[in-house]
Amino acid sequence: MIAGYDFLYFGPEKWDGLWRSRHQLLSRFAKKNRVLYVEPRYRLKETRTKWRRGEIKFQSYFKDLYQNRVTRLNSNLFIYHSPLFAPISDRFPLSRLTQHFWRMILKNTLNRLGFVKPIVWVSRPSMINLIDGFNESMVIYHVFDEYQAYFGSRSVRKDHAQNFERLLLRRADLVIVVSPKLYETKSPFNCNTHLVPNAVDYNAYRKAAKNGMQTPSDIADLPKPRIGYSGLISAKLDFKIIEKMALKHPEWSIIFLGTVDLRHCAEELNPLKKMKNVYFLNRKEISEVPYYIKAFDVCLAPYKINEHSKNISPLKLYDYMACGKPVVCTDFPAAQQLKHLNFISTSQQDFTSLVEKALYENDISLSDQRKYLASQNTWDDRVEKISLLIQSTIRDTKKSA
Repeated sequence: MIAGYDFLYFGPEKWDGLWRSRHQLLSRFAKKNRVLYVEPRYRLKETRTKWRRGEIKFQSYFKDLYQNRVTRLNSNLFIYHSPLFAPISDRFPLSRLTQHFWRMILKNTLNRLGFVKPIVWVSRPSMINLIDGFNESMVIYHVFDEYQAYFGSRSVRKDHAQNFERLLLRRADLVIVVSPKLYETKSPFNCNTHLVPNAVDYNAYRKAAKNGMQTPSDIADLPKPRIGYSGLISAKLDFKIIEKMALKHPEWSIIFLGTVDLRHCAEELNPLKKMKNVYFLNRKEISEVPYYIKAFDVCLAPYKINEHSKNISPLKLYDYMACGKPVVCTDFPAAQQLKHLNFISTSQQDFTSLVEKALYENDISLSDQRKYLASQNTWDDRVEKISLLIQSTIRDTKKSA
């Protein structure tokens, strides 16, 4: 791992919440480098709406004015809380003024922390207007998804996202993508584009496998077999195939572990919420998740087949395999790469039958192969690879300067 660098990471969400790739990577880089994670800026339009609804009080602004902008999680990892009193406008010329004010406050924080020539790291096309002006040594654009797919087939917002992304791809010194499909679409715009898939904290799952700790009570009381999904519960999942499975097998416990995002899927989720054999166990601390997956008999990756799933590198596949569990997936590319170890459903009709088949799997060698593959795809390995890419990029940048 590289050491002695300062990282300025602009986060798309607050640090607290569902643990994602960025948490895994940054917490590791912070062992030998300083990291400032910048939480998202407040938007003027949204803030005004919340003020009118009474969700934000005058006292909140006053308190925010004097609160400490930085939380220190450990000796090298800092979380920057964007100021509520400095929301960003989307309309010119106020947008220029508000962004300048917000940037000035962040720069003062960087000076106070002693960050010098930071490595700026972003993961969204809209962050193109954040990256310059911090005396940065280099810019990393980390692509986790095909963000243009969020806006449908025809959309002014999609065109804007595409334009922003192409500007960012050309501006970035290093582009990291998590799937072959993303490499195919992004590499033509930046020759320093590299494929670094997501990974697993294998040691955490190995510890759970060896640990004789009692199964968490909220899952231990559920009838077996337990068919489980772990991760964000959102419109990216095919809830129809889960509904069919739950109806056919009322004796199974269908378990959703994670945060529920109802946007664009509330109607699809409603039937599942009414079923007696479907359980929503909410989000758990990252340290607890291995013990829940350990209690699953079969794990699920039921993504809808669309532009989103064609580009993803789901963390949960490695999480599941780190426990040696059989996984039933819909037919997306990342699942196809692991088809020799898991079950791939090609239609709504065969998804349930594959879960039935997975329940009767009794092959210790398959379980061991899954664990071994997971052990070869750890976050520590990914940090080492990204470190080499950063070193190479900085060296090339210095040569061309």
